[in-house]
Amino acid sequence: MVKIDTSEVKRWTILNVEWKLYKVVDTSHTHTGRWSATYGFKVKDIISWGTNTLSYKSWTTLEQADVSTKNAVYLYNSWDFYSFMEWDTSEIHDIPYEEIEDIAPYLKENLDVFVMIYNEKVIWVILPTTITYKVVETVPGVKWDRAQAGKKPAKLDTWIEVMVPLHVEEWQMVAYNTLTWDVTLA
Repeated sequence: MVKIDTSEVKRWTILNVEWKLYKVVDTSHTHTGRWSATYGFKVKDIISWGTNTLSYKSWTTLEQADVSTKNAVYLYNSWDFYSFMEWDTSEIHDIPYEEIEDIAPYLKENLDVFVMIYNEKVIWVILPTTITYKVVETVPGVKWDRAQAGKKPAKLDTWIEVMVPLHVEEWQMVAYNTLTWDVTLA
């Protein structure tokens, strides 16, 4: 196990708390007084997939799980399983939908990803920072609104619905940032 300070915990960090693995899905920081601060973490249990909230004072040392990260590619999904292949070993990992339901709508065939492995089991899939999609459905844009920061709904080629800039039209390619959830022209 690797020791980590509460201030170093980021989104997607895997923590080992009392022999349970938790994936951090959100973090918060509250400054409560002159020298004290509290760090809150919304976490998802890797085994049961239940959510929980953990809270710690600053300068608390936590244990980060010893997880290896491997390059992989998303191949396809069949029924309730999503198949990924490690690039180095060509090993196939079939992951149940329930374990990756947060990211499943963003997956598209042949997408390069990273798989996180703990004790020889894939515990999470990390999406690339930017994924390119084709807009398949949206309302018409308004030409004079191109300089505005307005947004409109659009469906992408994986059938997820996102908000895109007003000037984006059907069949254009857009870049989706998985860290900021922003969409720009590709």
